[in-house]
This record gives sequence, C-alpha cells and structure tokens, in this order.
Amino acid sequence: MPGKIVILSGPSGSGKDTIIAAWAKSNDRVRRVVTFTTRKPRNGEVDGVDYHFVDKNTFISLAESDQFLEHKEVHGRHYASPKNDLFGIVDEGYIAVLKIDVQGALAAMRKLPQAISIFIMPPSIDELERRMNNRASESADEIELRMKNALQEIAESGHYSYIVVNDNVARAVEEIETVLEAEFAK
Repeated sequence: MPGKIVILSGPSGSGKDTIIAAWAKSNDRVRRVVTFTTRKPRNGEVDGVDYHFVDKNTFISLAESDQFLEHKEVHGRHYASPKNDLFGIVDEGYIAVLKIDVQGALAAMRKLPQAISIFIMPPSIDELERRMNNRASESADEIELRMKNALQEIAESGHYSYIVVNDNVARAVEEIETVLEAEFAK
C-alpha cells in the first residue's frame, strides 16, 4: 500500500500531540515526522522523539544546505520539517504525519499538493485558553501571544482540506481515520 503525507495543524493547545499519539497507537502505519526546533525542550520532551532540538547556528546550517521542506520562525523560535525523514517514511509505505504550524503548513501544501491537510480545531476559544493554562509551560505573556496567534491560525483553517474539532480525542482520531479511508479510496 502506498504511503501518504498528512499535514496536521492547529493552534497551540488544540491537542495535536495527543491526537497523533492516540492515532499512532490505533494505527501502526502512522509515523510522525520529527521536526527541528531551536526552542528549549519542555519537561518530559526527548530529543529525537518530540523534536530535534538544535541551536540556531545548526538550524541555519541545515536550512542553507536544503535539508528542510519548509522552515519558519514562530513565537520567536525556529521550526522546520526535514525532507529526508518525511520522504523516507512515505517511501516505506507509511502515513507520514507532519505536525506543523499554519505558516509552515501553507508552505508545505504549495510544495506537496498531494498531501492531505487537516486542521485541528479546538471546541472553543475558552477551552483552548484553559488547555494552555493547564500545561503550565508558558508564562502569562506567552499564553496571551499564543491566544492572539490562535485566532489568526483559526482564520487560516479554510486553506485545509479537512477540519476536525477536537472535543474528544477518540472521536477526533476516528474522524481522521475516516478522512484517510476516503483519501486512500481516491
């Protein structure tokens, strides 16, 4: 069976990581592409599993040597999607899940028109803010900035092929599986 590329985005706190983890647990063909970042790891994050954590100079060197499908600065930090990892997963027949912000997703969609784009929508703005506060990994100023960015990202959701509301992780995963079934049937 051929591999597919899924671009998955949503505002910070929308539940992207939780959904991907649950989806990968229920579907052994799902592989998350580990992206690069210059930000510091959060508590419990592991280099090479959650992200490839690199310094700014390393990041710039990788970008200049064309190692990234796309790269952007978001919230004052750099993020990028590695080309070799992405295409390696697809070539092996797996579903490569590229979890990236809206800016990166729009760039990736232009380069990968065959990709399936899914926007994870929070059930409400109030719930999104509650989730961010519960993470306790950002300051009040950072949360305020992320909420402002979330509204801008939600405004861009119309560029995606599919929108999935994450009011329940199991239901969101089920919706994504339904999307993939339809896409594989094409």
